Amino acid sequence: TIATLGDSLTEGQGDDSGLGYTGRLKVLVDAVRPGTKIANVGHSGWSSTDLVNGQNGEPSELTQAIAANPSVALVWIGSNDLWYLYEFGPEPMTTEAEQQDLATYEANIDKILHELTSRGIAVYVALLDDQSKRPVIANPPNPAEPAFPATTAADLVRMSLQMRAYNDVIRRKAAQYHATTVDFSDTTIFTDTATLYGDGNHPNGAGYDKIARIWLAALRLAL
Repeated sequence: TIATLGDSLTEGQGDDSGLGYTGRLKVLVDAVRPGTKIANVGHSGWSSTDLVNGQNGEPSELTQAIAANPSVALVWIGSNDLWYLYEFGPEPMTTEAEQQDLATYEANIDKILHELTSRGIAVYVALLDDQSKRPVIANPPNPAEPAFPATTAADLVRMSLQMRAYNDVIRRKAAQYHATTVDFSDTTIFTDTATLYGDGNHPNGAGYDKIARIWLAALRLAL
């Protein structure tokens, strides 16, 4: 069993087929290891704090993932942490707010990796893309109704730097807990219209195809 934890990218938002990367990954993994189960506990809109604590009465994704008794867990979280920081944080943004946010993110990643690896689960954790370059914010498909109206051009510069700090946390914590990083930091999936849904933020079916293959490449030795 493979547990998949995360936000809308894990839930599969933007894929009209409903498969997302997890449904596509199951097909690919089954070709190598038939009978593999995927327990997808991703929730659209959830941050790393929501993943750890749950939200609106729903249990944490950690609780749900562990209950599935997986041998492998795929973790992809942090996109909403960044959106929420720059959309709802202080304006102008402050270094203090960014440092507090980074400390929270690091504590959450530590908790996630500790809870999973301490149970003998092999963990693979995604490095984040630079979402300040996604069309949803860099070139909004509907400028009259932007998805993130309070996120300024100055915020985008800071978001890009904060993303790098997040990825530094992921690398450091992955090394500490002997987890494997899976690199989405340089992918064109989130900037190429051929692999993006119409919102300019989430992948489409072609994008999720590519995502599934990136995860599969990381998983091959484990399979």
